[in-house]
Order: sequence, then structure tokens, then C-alpha cells
Amino acid sequence: MDIFIRSILVSIFLLSLSCNPQNTAENDINYSIIENENFESNEIDLINSSISKFSFLALGDSYTIGEGVNENERWPNQFVEVAYENGLDFEKPEIIAETGWKTYDLLNAISQTNFTQKYDYVSLLIGVNNQFNSRSIDEFEEDLNKLMDKMNSLKTSNGNIIIVSIPDWGYTPFGNSYNREVISSEINLFNNSLINFANSNGLKYVDVTEISRRALNESNLLASDNLHPSGLMYLEWAKKIYETWID
Repeated sequence: MDIFIRSILVSIFLLSLSCNPQNTAENDINYSIIENENFESNEIDLINSSISKFSFLALGDSYTIGEGVNENERWPNQFVEVAYENGLDFEKPEIIAETGWKTYDLLNAISQTNFTQKYDYVSLLIGVNNQFNSRSIDEFEEDLNKLMDKMNSLKTSNGNIIIVSIPDWGYTPFGNSYNREVISSEINLFNNSLINFANSNGLKYVDVTEISRRALNESNLLASDNLHPSGLMYLEWAKKIYETWID
């Protein structure tokens, strides 16, 4: 008897479903929505996975390696952060730079480095130690041409190169024991060579020298050694380099 009653009840339930096509339609619609949502989600994941970050190689000396500041305060690292805030995603910058390097030191280091990729963006900030060690402008310019060949071989086919001016260390407490006018005059000569080099090779050039000259009256722009820039000055550089290079 119980089996008979249950059979009748099941039959009535099934009959009610067959008389309500809206349920079937809604189920089909809901399934279709879920299926489409899964497809769109998978499609977005595929697109996101195919988007690669920009690569960045920074070449230079103490001003690029960030003597006296933390790694995240170096100007190349802060440049990447500025770019990210403006919608561009970069890999962590690769830096080939050491305190005290002159142009030929950088050339030797590049030759001895086993690079595993080419770079979308390459920067060059070099020359202060050529000036400090009284190396000639002619030697500097010869080395710049060699560095141009190196940079061309390291950038991607659509890669961008920027030349960054030499800061003026005469406008620091460390520079007080030297002749500031002579230092500035020589820095200007080296920077003029960089400007001509950039123009002749169709490269962008950014002037950070004027920012560095504020350090004489703005001590917060200097690291604890009273010679190299602080993270705050490097941030100003990073913003100006971004505006010149990317904007």
C-alpha cells in the first residue's frame, strides 16, 4: 500500500513539472549563463597570462646602483613604481652599475655579463667618475659610441634608450672642499657631450642635473654620506625620467 501511494505521489510531481515549461527554460538559461561566465573567465585568464611585463636594463655607476640608499629607493626601482602607478607594468629592473665606474669600466662589465634576454627599455647614466678622475672628453665620447653598440645589441627591436645627465656633485657638502665652479663647468661639458650623443643617435635625454644642484640648500635630497642622492631625490629623478621617456 505504501509503495502504491508513493508511486502516485511521484507521478503527480512529474506531471506538475511537465506542465510548467518555465522551470525547464529557466534551468536552461541559468546553465547557459554559468557556461558563458566560465568561458569569459577562462578567456580573461588566457589574455592576462599572455600579457608580459616590460623589461628594463639600467646601466651606470653609483647614481644608478644607489650608493647610500636601500634597493627600493634606487631611481630605476622607483621609476618602475612610477610607471606602475601610471598603468605600465615592468619587471624588476636589471642593474649593471657600481660605485666608481667610469665609461670603460661599464663597457668591461657589459662584455663580461651573460645576458639572457633583450630589453624593452635601456637607460645610461655614466660619466661622473670620468670627470672626477680628469679623463678626457675625447675618451668619454669614444666610449659612448662603444656603449651605443652595446645598448643596440641589448635592446629589443622596438626597444627604447634614454640618456640621463650627470648630476653635479659640486653642490653637496662633500664638494665644499673642491672648487664648485670648476666642477660645474666640467660637468656641463660632459653633459653637452651626452646631449650631442643623444641627438646624433635619435635618443631621448633627460636633465637631472638641475635637481641635483638643489641639494646644497635641501639636505633631505642627500644620503647620509653627504654626496650621493637620497631616496627622495631619486624619486624626483624617476618621475622626470618617466615624463620624458614614457609620457
